[in-house]
Amino acid sequence: MTLPPLNALRAFESAGRHQSFLLASKELHVSSASISRFVKMMEADLGKALFIRHSNGVNLTEFGEKYLLAIQPPLQNIASATDRFRQENAKSTLKIVSIPAVAETWLVSRLWSFQQQHKDIQINLVVDDQLVVNDKLISLHPHEATVVLNYSDGQQEGAESYAMPKDRLTLVCNQEVANTLKKPSDIYQYPLLVDRDWQGDWQAWFNEAGLLTDVLTNEKNHSENNDKHNYKNYIEFERYSMVLHATLAGSGVAIGHTSLLESYLNTGALVAPFDITATADKQFYALIAKGSQLNSVQAFIEWFLD
Repeated sequence: MTLPPLNALRAFESAGRHQSFLLASKELHVSSASISRFVKMMEADLGKALFIRHSNGVNLTEFGEKYLLAIQPPLQNIASATDRFRQENAKSTLKIVSIPAVAETWLVSRLWSFQQQHKDIQINLVVDDQLVVNDKLISLHPHEATVVLNYSDGQQEGAESYAMPKDRLTLVCNQEVANTLKKPSDIYQYPLLVDRDWQGDWQAWFNEAGLLTDVLTNEKNHSENNDKHNYKNYIEFERYSMVLHATLAGSGVAIGHTSLLESYLNTGALVAPFDITATADKQFYALIAKGSQLNSVQAFIEWFLD
């Protein structure tokens, strides 16, 4: 098999398609002089002129037109086959970009079940704090096997979103602490465990529990029980997983996201001592590129929704 110089062949195809050395140079990111040299190389290899050069540019010769039509289908086949194999390779790897709360409290303990079902998919899990702090958007492309797990309104241009079960906010603690709580105001005998990025969770639950007014009143009146009802008696953590571990250890009470903590509540590791819940202003979503047909991405979404 004797092939012409492939770089020269590629340069000729582009120049012939555009009928311009300049446009070919822009498409291939080389100089016009390089395109001209490659074309001359092809002409020397074939023993025929491919272009007629004139002051206003170039035009294909009759021989050049026939040769261009002959080489374009196999070049397109090579390009299509290469794209298919690239996509097949992408299907075997799945990148999951997740906020820490979802990755550390929900996803990590469940990934084994996904991999048991899809042993041919290699998982690359990336935890991104900035998804929480700045509501940063991750660029999603249909040819890339990427899933984003975030806490948002589910809206992102060029993305399809799939929601976890509707999230609610409820007070949680371990059983030992729960045994001492008879009414919502009893929580003030313990530190409030706060996620730095989700401080508003506490305010939402306070409103539902009718405690916010009491707290502010106690601070204003400086009653004898002020220390017991001091809203500032809290411990702040950088990550929700830290809040979770502190709660499990009995270090205080926390606001639980029901979407993330369902398994902890079902097993009794955590307890919701009061039937009081608040509506979260956002929800947990899995986001993928709109129109993505990659097997690994679709397999994850099916598992996620199940």
